[in-house]
Amino acid sequence: MDISILIISLAILVIFVGGFMFMLTQFFQSERERRNFELRLKYSENILPNKLQAYERMTLFLERIKPASLIRRVAPTEDSKSYEYNLIETIQTEFEHNLAQQVYINPNTWKIILSAKNATQLLIKNTIQSMEESSVKEIQEEIIKQSMEDSSPSSTAILYLQKDIQDGI
Repeated sequence: MDISILIISLAILVIFVGGFMFMLTQFFQSERERRNFELRLKYSENILPNKLQAYERMTLFLERIKPASLIRRVAPTEDSKSYEYNLIETIQTEFEHNLAQQVYINPNTWKIILSAKNATQLLIKNTIQSMEESSVKEIQEEIIKQSMEDSSPSSTAILYLQKDIQDGI
């Protein structure tokens, strides 16, 4: 009879220890999940506003470098080369002012923004180069005309920014 009590006691002890270990494991898992949730919450409170601001700033940048907008803001000069320089310099300055935003923006979308900037600069260079003997007024009209005929690189990049926001960044 002593052995049967010992075996039963041992079985009860094993069941008790097993149940205790199971409860302990569940407790630690729920604590880990709670901490992860708190970290995600803190992340969204701190990082998400910065990301949204970066997307807003890059949208503004892309709107500002659209050829029609750019031409309205950059004063015409006497010769086409200095006007080209002013337009390209304005784009580059705007871009450098917003360069740090790439930290918060999807890398593929950042490449599209960079491509839009480069395509806009190339449009300006090619138009001015092909119209070297024309007046700045005629060049302005041609740049606007070309940007209206083709889909603006900025418009395409803005669509990507919008898609990122809608997908939850």
